[in-house]
Amino acid sequence: MSARSSRRQEEVSRRDLFRVGAVAIAGVFSAIVAIPLVALLISPWFTKVPEVWVRVCSLYQINALTPVEFRAAFKRRDGTITYEDVRGVFVIRKGTDILAFTNVCTHMDCPTRWLDWRQQIVCPCHGGIYDRWGQLMGGPPGHSLPLYVKKIVGSDLYVANRYEFRV
Repeated sequence: MSARSSRRQEEVSRRDLFRVGAVAIAGVFSAIVAIPLVALLISPWFTKVPEVWVRVCSLYQINALTPVEFRAAFKRRDGTITYEDVRGVFVIRKGTDILAFTNVCTHMDCPTRWLDWRQQIVCPCHGGIYDRWGQLMGGPPGHSLPLYVKKIVGSDLYVANRYEFRV
């Protein structure tokens, strides 16, 4: 092989140089776009929501026979926006204990309601049925209504913005 032909094989054509440059530029722009998107998608898993306590009711408003539904408005902050996350809370006495559980069905997150004539909590979306203490009785939901973490201060009941799950 002559020196001239080996030099020709080592030379890079303009077309090859353009291809390599275009791929490199596309890779840089892709990384510039992809890195913030990935960070945005995974950031909720690493962001801890601060525990917030909200007064729900007075202990004198709690019934031992039927659950009473109250509203709890938790202050939330999302970036620069502050808003109220309003949730329904069923409260009932069970012996000496007080149960405070969510009004959201565990099947499809529909709001449930107490039907006095049936003595049951019912989900109108898909027919989930719970007893007066939020225990699952039937229907498609997989488990009972989650209990709020609660505390009693004086004669008032407070709930936190987190749950204790039960079977």
